[in-house]
Amino acid sequence: MPTKRGGKAVAFDVDRLQRASMNLSDVIADPSCWIGILDELAASLGAMGASLIPQSTSEGAMTTASLRDCLQTYVSESWVEQDRESHRRARAITMRGEVALDRDLIDSNARYAPFFDDFMPRFDGKGWAGIGLRTGPDFWSLTLHRSPRQGPFEEAERAVLQQFSVRLNEVGCLAHLAGRVTLSTVATSFDQIGKAVVAIDQAGRFIHANATAQRLLDGSIQITGGRLMLRDRHAAAEYQRVLSRLQGLREGRALRAAPIIVRRENATPLVIRFLSVDGAAKTPFVCARALLLLNELPRLGRNEWQVFGRAFGLTPAEARLAALLSGGSSLEEAGDTLGITRETARSRIKAVFQKTDTHRQGQLVALLASLE
Repeated sequence: MPTKRGGKAVAFDVDRLQRASMNLSDVIADPSCWIGILDELAASLGAMGASLIPQSTSEGAMTTASLRDCLQTYVSESWVEQDRESHRRARAITMRGEVALDRDLIDSNARYAPFFDDFMPRFDGKGWAGIGLRTGPDFWSLTLHRSPRQGPFEEAERAVLQQFSVRLNEVGCLAHLAGRVTLSTVATSFDQIGKAVVAIDQAGRFIHANATAQRLLDGSIQITGGRLMLRDRHAAAEYQRVLSRLQGLREGRALRAAPIIVRRENATPLVIRFLSVDGAAKTPFVCARALLLLNELPRLGRNEWQVFGRAFGLTPAEARLAALLSGGSSLEEAGDTLGITRETARSRIKAVFQKTDTHRQGQLVALLASLE
């Protein structure tokens, strides 16, 4: 039921808000609860919908179904740029730990505010409120939208939102910490079996590398500017193509990408495999979207490539070619080492592909890496 403060009607359902505030801690253990929590918050705060949006990027943003089209349009039409002043004021207020209302974002002398006069009416929006949320090094905003029927947010409601922001920030910090601990635990479990793991977000930004991965970082593969950088130009181009696919990956869809072979100076190549992070495992305040599994290729000795050849029915000549490829040689380099023409090398590699059920050199080398 709506309550009254100072004789004015307040749209909040205080009892429902208290229950939603108590249930907010559910997201710490299960990030998939966020959408349900946002629905409850919107209903209890007398809003048509709610969104949780990171300030540095649109990645990881969450919203109630009622505002999904609104959020997508806001991002696709770059409304941060179209109405910079409103965005700047909202950010300045919420970063101080204060609650921002729509009237705080509009210059009293201005007759026109693009966001409130043009954008929000397209989605039946009128009233707006924003709460800042710090999660580790990141900053997010919880935004609430009201329809013309629901009316604007009043000053008495600002005080209630200010009180709720304390609980929101407390849970946000704990959720971020839990996400980091979970990610670190997963990465450490790979350490125990000697596997290198690097976590990245949907935009390809570096989040975490376990101890095994740290030992593999050198001039050929390193973290620079918050991103994984590869010196091997061919591998770097392949990696960028995979990142482009990752950025466009829809929620709930798994990333399917062929392994990438990274050639290194004075060392055997690395194989990079991709493992999607989704569902309850995808913590919004950490935003890990993929795990990169780094595998250092072994150098196959004579006995090992003979075993490999027998396992797949390769001729000795085909097995020797496959062994050279596993050591990082290109097809041309392997052909020169074996003293065969480029055409012969291509013919043999086609036969190897057919017998090993692979289609690319990278897939073949990844298969050879499994012999480690």
